[in-house]
Amino acid sequence: MKILAFIIARKNSKGIINKNLNKISGKPLIQYTFESAIASKVFDDIYLSTDDKNIIELAKSFPHIQIPFVRPKNLSEDNSSVIDVINHLILFLEEKKNSFTHFVLLQPTCPFRYIKEIKDGVELLKKGNESVIGVSNAVHHPADYLTLDLDGKINFMMPDHISQPRQTFPEVYFNNGGFYGCELNFFKTNQIFFNRRSKILLMSDFSLIDIDSPFDLLLAKSISKKFKKNRNEKI
Repeated sequence: MKILAFIIARKNSKGIINKNLNKISGKPLIQYTFESAIASKVFDDIYLSTDDKNIIELAKSFPHIQIPFVRPKNLSEDNSSVIDVINHLILFLEEKKNSFTHFVLLQPTCPFRYIKEIKDGVELLKKGNESVIGVSNAVHHPADYLTLDLDGKINFMMPDHISQPRQTFPEVYFNNGGFYGCELNFFKTNQIFFNRRSKILLMSDFSLIDIDSPFDLLLAKSISKKFKKNRNEKI
């Protein structure tokens, strides 16, 4: 069994300029993922796919991060698919005769992973699970969500739980984007990271932070010191 880590980062971002290099507690956002991937010591190799030369320069200061290429422009657009980016990296590695059995996608927009969570996710792959998805307990339960129809009338997402005590709500998880682990053949056959049979990796509430907007970045900066304090407790 050979397990690789894939870190993907695009230069341009509609929501936040140079998002992956924005500093949180004095550290570039993507550096959190670099450090956690390395510190976990569970990956045979760690690969970065990016079109950003500044991210590449930062990655060069981490000897364990391999930078096989500058990602092509056609895979670095707003509408570029993560699936296509991963397929491009897999094809490159296979052409270089770098065989492996599994990979874990660690997105830099989810900086607050505990090292133990990465280890636990990889352990689930080693136990024979075809895919593993990182989740968190939902902050807002979908029983409290509603939509409006064309007539402006309210439709509840879970009408059977209207006015019911929160304690009676079914357990709900949020796909936090912090960990996607796959058997290589599973991904190549299905072109997805997870399905209904996937194993969930329950991560901490910190992993709810998935930075896509200025508000998300503000939240991350606000809680980063607390995460740093607790980070060592979970290693």
